[in-house]
Amino acid sequence: MRLLHPKNNRGVALLIVLLVTALLIALVFEFSYATRISLNSAANFRDSQRAYFLALSGINAFRGSSGSTLRQYIPVGEWKPVPLIEGVTVMWEDESGKIRVNDVKSYKGPQSMVARLFENKQIDAAVYRSMSDPQSKINTLTLLTGLRQYMSAQDFDKVRNSLTVSPVTRDKININTASSDVLQSMRISADLAEMIVKERLNNPYTAADLTTTGRLAMLSGTSIENLNIFSYLTDKSSGYYKVYASAMVGDYNKTIEAIVNGSTVYYWKEL
Repeated sequence: MRLLHPKNNRGVALLIVLLVTALLIALVFEFSYATRISLNSAANFRDSQRAYFLALSGINAFRGSSGSTLRQYIPVGEWKPVPLIEGVTVMWEDESGKIRVNDVKSYKGPQSMVARLFENKQIDAAVYRSMSDPQSKINTLTLLTGLRQYMSAQDFDKVRNSLTVSPVTRDKININTASSDVLQSMRISADLAEMIVKERLNNPYTAADLTTTGRLAMLSGTSIENLNIFSYLTDKSSGYYKVYASAMVGDYNKTIEAIVNGSTVYYWKEL
């Protein structure tokens, strides 16, 4: 009589061990991958936040007395690094060197300047008419982007750097910070506007220059709405500045735009 030997289960055990090992390896790789993703996400968030707060520090550098120092160091309209704040660059614009668009339906000076600006930039006259219409709400705009209800994004980009809604002095344009486009909107020729922009870099204009006997006497024959052009020019700033600050950390770049007056930030947004 033959005796039955118990079956050999070593093959089954080996298979189970291999399956368990494969499962453990898969779990280890999954855990490693998830950990790597989490670390990358945390690093990206860290870099993003660092870039944001660095950019914000650039805006804060333009507040108060330090802002006056920076404006002397950084030419208007140029991107420059902020001293003592590594990785931050800023650019500023003087709002009093722009045309206050809120006044376009009520005052002749801004009306003439905006109409001329749009003509020079080849913007449809219908846009100006809709803005200056007595029923328009343009006088209540608090953000310049509100102009997009009157014009296309392409047209807005053409004039955004020449217009303001900040509470600057009405009808007064700062000769020392106005762009060539703004100066041309005041019926100054393109060549003369470029000359003014270049000369003021090293020798800013003063009130004495804005007369029929000053350095800009050649403008004395120019008038806007029957008033001599000097009635619309000033050598002073209203104190309202648009500041752009940008910072790069890792692969992240953050840019912030703000309107600053003294130590007060009236408006800001992340671009």
